[in-house]
Amino acid sequence: MVKLYTLNTMAHLPSEITTIIVQFVKNTKQILQQHIIAEYLFGSYATNTYTPLSDIDILIIVDTFTPDIRRKMSGLASDYALEYDIYISPILKTQDVWEKNKAHETLFYQEVTQYGIPL
Repeated sequence: MVKLYTLNTMAHLPSEITTIIVQFVKNTKQILQQHIIAEYLFGSYATNTYTPLSDIDILIIVDTFTPDIRRKMSGLASDYALEYDIYISPILKTQDVWEKNKAHETLFYQEVTQYGIPL
């Protein structure tokens, strides 16, 4: 049986994956600067159910969303795919959209709040 982690830690991850995630978060902070409200690792890497084909799911909550922000984050994810041969899926949500997810208790909101790891 696979243990699902709910301790908000990346201790169960291989060190190379942790390094990639930490560097990606550092790069998002450099790119988005004051626009970032929060970032969470979620999905299979957060719950310890990943496989060799899994992507790294990262929720990025921002105060504003523009086509330029989308372009920059897509470019960053592409750079990581080419450099590390792993796909990072940055999911961008504004604070307003995140609050709507919270109000409606969407499955996405429940997954992130139950299993997500703050970054």
